[in-house]
Amino acid sequence: MKSPLKSLIMAAFAASLVTAVSAAPPGKGPLVTGTYLEESNPQNIQSMKKGNRYALVCMECKSLSVKEVANEKDAQALCHNGGMIHCNSCKQKYTIKHVGPPGRSGDQWKMVMVNDKGKECMFIAPMK
Repeated sequence: MKSPLKSLIMAAFAASLVTAVSAAPPGKGPLVTGTYLEESNPQNIQSMKKGNRYALVCMECKSLSVKEVANEKDAQALCHNGGMIHCNSCKQKYTIKHVGPPGRSGDQWKMVMVNDKGKECMFIAPMK
């Protein structure tokens, strides 16, 4: 038969372990499994807030980097037409380009990231 003291110690240890595991603030703990889709609308990318995570997917080297928005300027830089994005894996720089129907602007425009040959090679997937 187990002693009540041993059972009490084991229960206290289990409770402290559960508390320590769940103590991480939202968005700072392990990634939640799910499906994250490409976002090519510049307005939606600019609306990301400080602390939001996003996946930067490079199709050239077939890598995925999870990053966090540091501030509002960081989110705006992600979709600045003519700006550059750096892949941490293959060390390449890609140009951000806005494309859409001629003579129109707004929601019909989308953002692509292209290499120096104009081939689309990277995209962003917000992880909200």
